[in-house]
Amino acid sequence: MFAGIVAALAACSSDGDDAASTTPSDPPASTTPPTGTTPPSTTDPPAKDAGHDSGNDASTDAGTDAPAPAKMDVTLAGWPGLDGLTIKSNGTVVKATGGKLSIDTTSTLTFEAAGIELASLAPKSTVTVFDLLPVRDCQSTPELGKLLSLLLTLDSDQDASNGITIPDAIKAPAGTKLSALNENDLVTLENQLVGRSMSITKALYAANDALDQEAWAENTAKRTTFTNDMNVLQRYLDRVLAELALNPAKLTGFAYLTDDQALSIPATLKSQGIAFDGETPVFSWRYGLQRTDSTYVPTLNRPLAFPAEIQAEYGASADGPHIGHIGDIDIADGKLYAPIEDEDDSSQQSYIAIYDAKTLQYTGEKHALPRAEHADGVPWVAVDAARKQFYTVTWSTAAASKLNVFDLTTFALIRSVPLQVSFDGKRVQGAKIYKGMLYASSDTKDSVPGTALKRKRLYKVDPVSGHVIELLTYDEPNRTEAEGIAFAPDGTMNLMVIAPYTTPLYAETTTGKPFDESYSIDGDDWNPSATLRHFSRNAITLREKICGM
Repeated sequence: MFAGIVAALAACSSDGDDAASTTPSDPPASTTPPTGTTPPSTTDPPAKDAGHDSGNDASTDAGTDAPAPAKMDVTLAGWPGLDGLTIKSNGTVVKATGGKLSIDTTSTLTFEAAGIELASLAPKSTVTVFDLLPVRDCQSTPELGKLLSLLLTLDSDQDASNGITIPDAIKAPAGTKLSALNENDLVTLENQLVGRSMSITKALYAANDALDQEAWAENTAKRTTFTNDMNVLQRYLDRVLAELALNPAKLTGFAYLTDDQALSIPATLKSQGIAFDGETPVFSWRYGLQRTDSTYVPTLNRPLAFPAEIQAEYGASADGPHIGHIGDIDIADGKLYAPIEDEDDSSQQSYIAIYDAKTLQYTGEKHALPRAEHADGVPWVAVDAARKQFYTVTWSTAAASKLNVFDLTTFALIRSVPLQVSFDGKRVQGAKIYKGMLYASSDTKDSVPGTALKRKRLYKVDPVSGHVIELLTYDEPNRTEAEGIAFAPDGTMNLMVIAPYTTPLYAETTTGKPFDESYSIDGDDWNPSATLRHFSRNAITLREKICGM
């Protein structure tokens, strides 16, 4: 059975990265007239029913047989294998041989498991598990979890890799439909039928393990390096510190930067986040935003873009003036979403601030985030435009054990999804949605045995189930930081890594005074350089292949 699944998958899979959810056209019905027909009598005209046109039943009136319905082959393909289901064509059981059926094009296919109706659908060339959902959807959904919960629970050998096999003796009450069952009903029924059950979350975990594995590789030859002119940076900070000395609650000094000067300190002004507005990269740093061209040369600088009213709130803190911080941003439908936190005390109120993605101007719209879910601030925001949601995880405390899901229109918290692997201690500093999954850049600092290096990680998270896959790791010198992440329109994954600063001097300068810890602002120091790493995916996932069938 498993060989049949593999053969069907190999025959039907798409190699494109964006596999479309299209179905091959059904073969046309034959137009050749049937042989062996009897011509109508020439002596006695056919009888007519009163009130009916003689053409209403041409095949009968002419003494001919109706053409046999055209046949088509249907392939059952993809994980977890559907051969073991009961399949009916117009109510009559049909058997799959090697994962294939031959049926009438006019029939209705009904799929059942242990007598439970799963779905009814018109014939199509290839049927996968996604076709058995109420609405075909290849993403992780509760509906998919419910279907898989039943199939994986009923499977006789509990091994979905060789297909689903359900003993004939297992039968649910007549008329049972999966669509009518909620999760509690389903779990109860599963226990009644086979003495075991599976939650929707665990069923989706199984799908994640089977369908969502992938590998990425960095194109190291194409790393983009950003190097600061430390003299320019030092003079900029001299102006900033002079303004802070006058009023430590205001960030005015960060605005004092010309475009030419901005060109000289790219590592600083690209040090937090990255997002794409179409083909155009937009970067964030602690207090501002920058738009660039495709080669990362600035085209619009907002060195100070921090919302003044939020800074006024932080600046009026009871224990003295605090300063705010912008994290890893995201862009959708012309809006730029910026996570805002108090960098002196990240347990204080955090916000999502909205900017115009073209002008990088703050729109005046901001939304306070629930503090219980953001006990350690909000280092990033990831917008899921397709689902009309956005996601956050607080930085690195116990509250980082769950993914917070918000309504993109109302900004209300919808739910918090427990993460299979907690982000507590993982120092996740950037995340984005790509093909329905959340990719998270983690600035872990685990020691690499036998070296002075620290290990960084990249995770793939299912925002519906909370399943976590560790996609890759890489090792960096101590005090290097992994920051924002973004996907270009061509699917390239871009990851910002800022180089370690040096102490006691950040870098040699010619200004006549040391560039040392006296330049630290809120405990943050000034990195001399950064690199933007570019990763490509080696192959599409099995989920995408099956979706394209």
